[in-house]
Amino acid sequence: MNTLKKCMLVAVLTLLFFACENKPQTTTEAAPKDSIAVEPDAWTGGEVEDETDPFRGLALDKKADALLDSIDIQWYAWNKRDDERNANILALSKEIGKLPKHNKALLDSVKLLHQAALNKKMTQENMLTPNRIDEYDNNMISLVEKLGRLLETTPKNEKCKTCKELLEEIRYAEELELSLRKTYDTNVFIWNELIEKEKANLEKLGDKYKNMKKLPVFAIVN
Repeated sequence: MNTLKKCMLVAVLTLLFFACENKPQTTTEAAPKDSIAVEPDAWTGGEVEDETDPFRGLALDKKADALLDSIDIQWYAWNKRDDERNANILALSKEIGKLPKHNKALLDSVKLLHQAALNKKMTQENMLTPNRIDEYDNNMISLVEKLGRLLETTPKNEKCKTCKELLEEIRYAEELELSLRKTYDTNVFIWNELIEKEKANLEKLGDKYKNMKKLPVFAIVN
């Protein structure tokens, strides 16, 4: 092969090399090995689930079951703590009644207020009754304030160690109940959103899921 032909061949091969190197990627080419393909969720219509949702990634029926179990547990925890607080209020009222020279009129008003609070005891069924939560909470706040004032103004109250311990437990219960309510509400908000978005899909899962409804929360917004 003469020199001219060799030069022409080298030129052609060079052009072919650069043409291949600069060939644009097509959509049919395989993704890099280190890339991750995101599969759309089977029941959210391809929407990406909220990363803050602790129940994300579960199948719809499993998510519904897990949510309801969690809500029941949180409700039980709140209700149990509230019952304990009421029991401590009753016990403290009795202990104060044993102290000499206690204010009987104020103690009687505390007992009446406590009964009024018990009559407003909340359930998951009556929470949506207008003002139910506010009335219950306001009664309990007023009740605890009166109990504290009654104990402080009762002569020789320092001799009743049990009284002080009970009052501390009652006041601490208020803080703990707030935390329990927030956790309960968080789960219910997730549940209510699930019902709103996936009601049709839930009904397809069978009778167990057909009549599921939204639940009330403590943080009612008027």
